[in-house]
Amino acid sequence: MQRIVSLICFAAALGAVPASAQYYYAYDRPYSPRAYARQDRALFDHARMDLDRAAAYPYASRADQKRFDEAKRELFDFQSRFDEGRYEKNHLDSAINHIQKVVESNSLDPRDRGALSDDLRRMRDYREFRKHQHY
Repeated sequence: MQRIVSLICFAAALGAVPASAQYYYAYDRPYSPRAYARQDRALFDHARMDLDRAAAYPYASRADQKRFDEAKRELFDFQSRFDEGRYEKNHLDSAINHIQKVVESNSLDPRDRGALSDDLRRMRDYREFRKHQHY
């Protein structure tokens, strides 16, 4: 059952994520932590770039800007640990929650809101995928 769910997620990711940013593991390849970490990191780099672009929205209030800053800080904290080889679910959860607050509460360009919503979906999919992996 776990393999079926993973394969469904893999198929969904093929259509939603560019090939260079895919983070799902192929079952026919040997495990290579470095290669996978680069692919996984691309997901979070993309979210960071989308946050930066959305934060440039000229009509952001102080409260909006504060939410952007908090979301960027939480994502940076997670990525810093991730780059050291530590996957810490609680930091990923915090980053997801802060980006969700930006999407729900900020004045955003519709394209930025859509991009951040897609990033949230991918990050949640990644979290779910990692929950079932044993490293």
